[in-house]
Amino acid sequence: MADPTRLAILTTLMDPVKGELPVMSAKELAAHLGESQTKLYRHIRQLEAAGLIRVAATRMVSGILEQRYQACQRDLSFGSGFLREHPDESEGMMQALFANFREGFLTAFRDVKRAPDAVPSEQAFRRPKMFAESTKVSLAKAAELRDRMDEFLAWLGDNIHEEPDGIRVNLLVAYYADPGEEDT
Repeated sequence: MADPTRLAILTTLMDPVKGELPVMSAKELAAHLGESQTKLYRHIRQLEAAGLIRVAATRMVSGILEQRYQACQRDLSFGSGFLREHPDESEGMMQALFANFREGFLTAFRDVKRAPDAVPSEQAFRRPKMFAESTKVSLAKAAELRDRMDEFLAWLGDNIHEEPDGIRVNLLVAYYADPGEEDT
């Protein structure tokens, strides 16, 4: 996951079309991503070996057996166990995810900044929004914040479903307490 190309392949295959995860060949993925088909094969094999994508279909194309791939999940969530067990891969994966999100957020921000009147108030949901906070809180408040975040993520899992006629929204939700901070 630390490689931007693997992340791009996976996010493409996790992007539902009419409510269903797409099934794409290496050739279709290459065209979609603007990459060479040959470059993608190694990344596809690694994603398949990790159980993140699977061969969903095969077909004969000009006498060659073509494999078509599909993501094995609709979203990614990494627990602390994975992050601890794979620190180098986790760091690279997070850098790729943050870079991908950052680029999308900045593009949306620039679009709204260039034409602020283009987003009417009844469509305020189209305006990018960010919240960042760093403050000292009690241990109880820190635990409450973490619990509320877990509740929100559970709510997302239960309530956010692909709607064919909907609009794409992108969320990045994170929490951490400063390592080594004294308990007060």
